[in-house]
Amino acid sequence: MNILRESNYTSVPWKNGGGVTREILRSPADGAEFDWRLSLATIAAPGPFSTFAGYHRTLVLVGGAGVELNFAQHGSARLSVPGQSVEFDGAWQTSCTLVDGPSTDLNLIVSSARAQSVRHAMALTDRHTVQTADWTEVFVCCVSGAIRVTNTAGEVRALRAVDVARCAPSDGAIVCAPDGSGTANVFIAAVRRRSA
Repeated sequence: MNILRESNYTSVPWKNGGGVTREILRSPADGAEFDWRLSLATIAAPGPFSTFAGYHRTLVLVGGAGVELNFAQHGSARLSVPGQSVEFDGAWQTSCTLVDGPSTDLNLIVSSARAQSVRHAMALTDRHTVQTADWTEVFVCCVSGAIRVTNTAGEVRALRAVDVARCAPSDGAIVCAPDGSGTANVFIAAVRRRSA
């Protein structure tokens, strides 16, 4: 279980040059193409999103008053509460407006051809078990609040907002629980490469 902290995220420019993303992880680590990428971005102004044809995107609101996304003929979505998420095709023409000032979001982008994934955002009020078997990697992202993650070996790690636990099958079943009073919001994603 590898814990990734916000202070170590790498800043990279948006594909369309409209802003900066803090890259949390990507696989493979080098090269123009990736199988999956997890990043954190602050949207400071309205405008178009970069297109990622051949990729599936999941956007999770982390902070700020939120965003409204317009997918042209595919409809629209509004995220206004931390932990809310939306999924869409990376090839869709997508534009964003701000609800009330800058907003921060978590982005998972997964290759449709080379990888498979399952993902969900949830409010964590009690213990929740995440299975790592059959997946290349499992990510437990603390969106807001604070959580504890424990692997089968009994290793316990604390996560604060926008920290990520990067887990492997060797970690076994991962138990997530709130750390302290109040509700924490988490985003959990499991990814694996498709068979050749």
